[in-house]
Amino acid sequence: MRKEFKLAAAAGIAVIGSAGAAQAQSMMAPVVTSGMYQPTYSAWDGFYVGAQGSLVAMKSHEIAPGILAGEQLLGDIGGSAGVFAGYRYQLNDWLVLGVDGEVNNVATQFEYNGAQNYGALKWDAAVRATLSYPVAPNVLAYGTVGYSWGHFDLSPSRGGVSTEFTASGFQLGLGVDMMVTENLMARLNATWTHYGVNTVPGGGTSEPSNSVVRAGLAWKF
Repeated sequence: MRKEFKLAAAAGIAVIGSAGAAQAQSMMAPVVTSGMYQPTYSAWDGFYVGAQGSLVAMKSHEIAPGILAGEQLLGDIGGSAGVFAGYRYQLNDWLVLGVDGEVNNVATQFEYNGAQNYGALKWDAAVRATLSYPVAPNVLAYGTVGYSWGHFDLSPSRGGVSTEFTASGFQLGLGVDMMVTENLMARLNATWTHYGVNTVPGGGTSEPSNSVVRAGLAWKF
């Protein structure tokens, strides 16, 4: 009888110990290893291509013969339409790197005395490096540093004599992109470009610059 009691007591202790061990194990935090969990930072990875419209504010410091008497500061506000494309790679949850490029047909001109046509920027193109920060899962804020080319025609200031030239210069910008759907991206950004001092065919120099605000839609692949 005593032997049977000891066996029953031992069995009870074993059951209680096993239940306690199971409960203690269930209360422990799971061990996370690299093989079990890898965070994925790829919301912005990939190529995109789109179309945009822009508001262009032109300015130029001109030294030239013809309608200008000495040095003049010219300006005008016009618009442009074009296409853009780029690629982004998301390094982690707070840093996205990329490259971006655009080509635009520009409809704006320089004006002398606020009325007389002096010349115009016909088209421009640019390539940029982008440094971005995701401010929300579908919103990306970024800064850009790039280089731009612009084709100018100042023939109206030279009596119709051809004075077309292509200038280039550095470009700085800020912007924000938003994923409207999984593949549709909306864009709003602004840049400032300085095209340097350029010798104009027919005499004189031209130092144009512009500030541009763009809005566009793109398809992300």
